[in-house]
This record gives sequence, C-alpha cells and structure tokens, in this order.
Amino acid sequence: MSDLASARVGRPRDPRVDAAIRRATLELLVEDGYQATTIQAIARRAEVSAPSVYRRWSSKAELIEEAVFPSGLLAPEALTGDVITDLQPYCQQILEYLSDPAIRAAIPGLLVEYQNDPLMWQRVVQRSVVPMRVSFEAFIAKTGRTPAVSVDALFDVMLGALFTRALNQGADGAKEFAHAVALVVTTTLQSRS
Repeated sequence: MSDLASARVGRPRDPRVDAAIRRATLELLVEDGYQATTIQAIARRAEVSAPSVYRRWSSKAELIEEAVFPSGLLAPEALTGDVITDLQPYCQQILEYLSDPAIRAAIPGLLVEYQNDPLMWQRVVQRSVVPMRVSFEAFIAKTGRTPAVSVDALFDVMLGALFTRALNQGADGAKEFAHAVALVVTTTLQSRS
C-alpha cells in the first residue's frame, strides 16, 4: 500500500473490503486481462464503490502490483548440506508463484507501467526483489561456498530463468526445471579455501 494511503486519518479500514478488492482484482486479471481490469470493474466485482478502492490505492497499477506482488516473498530455507536439495524447492516455489494465471496476466501491463513510472519500479524492487536477493545471499553464505560470479549476478540468472519460464510456459514441468536451475546455481559454487 502506498505511504499516502497508510498515512490517511479517519475510520479504520475494513480488512474484509481490502481482501474483497484484492480477490476481485486477481479474478478479473485472469478473466479479462490487464487492460480490461479497471477500477470500476474491480469495484463492481468486490461490491464496493470506486471511491472505496481509490481510498486504498491511488491507481489501478498500484492495486494490481500489490495484489500480485505482496511483500514478504519467498526465501530459501533449510540447509541439508546438499545445495541442490535445498535450492530446488525454493526455485520451484518461485516458478509456481510467477506461473499463477493472475500474475502472468498482470506482468505485461505492469512492465509498461514501470517504463512510464520509474519510481513505481523502484518501489516494487525494494518491496519484493531486494528482500529475496538478501535472503538468497544469506543462503549462499551459509553453504560455505563462493560463487564463481557475484551473488547478485547468480541471483539475476536464477530469477531471470524462472521468470522467463513462468511467463512462457507456466508451471508445466516446474519440478524438473527448478532442479535444472538449482543445478546451474550449484555448479557455480566453489569450496572456500
């Protein structure tokens, strides 16, 4: 949510209305696509007024972005000692997340919005990509290995492969592709001397 919306004074917002608006947004993205998903259509589907939506989000792009890219995205978890075993489920979760039909419908429209509003792009990167990058870096550090390239470059290669696969093919073969990406990441890791 924007800083402006969170700083407003007045009655507390009803979380059920927020949830209904987000749900309507995701449904309409799948049914009608980004362009046809308007604030008015979202309000009708959520059974609220358009001003209720605008009190929470300043634009359609901001609402859609928050609906498809909430904060607190995934982080790699357990360390078994086998990097592929640990990284494969993480890669699979990212791929399956990005393969969600609502997200696949939203991404092309959001990319256009980001071209027109670089601050919006910076905001989504700070809210979702940076925390993922930091957690990936911490994961690599815990492996006790050093990548042959920078951790940032390795993260970009991993996320780029998963993003491209999700947009082009969805989640078909997600487990196998996630394993392949984890294998690529692992082959760049070298034992520390």
